Amino acid sequence: MFRRISAVAAALIALFLVSSSPARADDGDHATHKSGGIGFHESSAPLGVRWWLANQKVGIDLGFGFGSSPSFIYADESLKRFTISGGVPIMLQSWPRVHVLFRPGVSYSSQQVEATAPPTAFDTENEKTLRISGEIEGEAFILDNFSVSASTGIAYESFDPGFGADKENSFQTIGQNFTTVGFHLYMFH
Repeated sequence: MFRRISAVAAALIALFLVSSSPARADDGDHATHKSGGIGFHESSAPLGVRWWLANQKVGIDLGFGFGSSPSFIYADESLKRFTISGGVPIMLQSWPRVHVLFRPGVSYSSQQVEATAPPTAFDTENEKTLRISGEIEGEAFILDNFSVSASTGIAYESFDPGFGADKENSFQTIGQNFTTVGFHLYMFH
C-alpha cells in the first residue's frame, strides 16, 4: 500500500514538473520574494524552512517540532514527542500578492504514553503516526517577503498505537484554516 501511494505521489510531482510552465496572470505580474525563509506549514512542526528553486516554481519545505510534558501518573517523569515534516510546494498560479500551490507532503510523529501505573516502575510506549498528504495551499503576501497560508486537501494516515496493537490506517480530507495558519518570512536570496 505504501509503495502504491509513493508511486502515485511521484507520478503527480513528475506530471507537474514536466508540464508546461504554470499558469500565471502575466509573467511579469506575479508575487515576487526572496527564495528562502523561515516559517511553517504545519503547527505540529513549527521550526521550519521553505526554499524555492527553479525560478520559484518548485520549493522544498522542512519542519521539526518537539515537546515534553509531565506525566499525569508519575510526578517526576515526563513524556516526550516530536514531529518531522517535509513537502514540495509546486506553483500552480500566481498574482501580485498571492500564490496558489499544490503541495504533496509527508510527516512522521512519535509520542510517548505511559505504559505502566504505580506501584510499577515508570515505563513508556511510543505512538507513531505517518501521514502522506496532497494539498492546495493559498499563500498570501501581507508584506514584502512575509506570507500567511492556509490549505485544503486529502491525506492517508497510518497510526501505530504501540503496545503490540494493530496499525490503524485512514484516508481523510484535511484543512488548515486561520486558527492554525502557517507563515513564511523570506530572508535569504
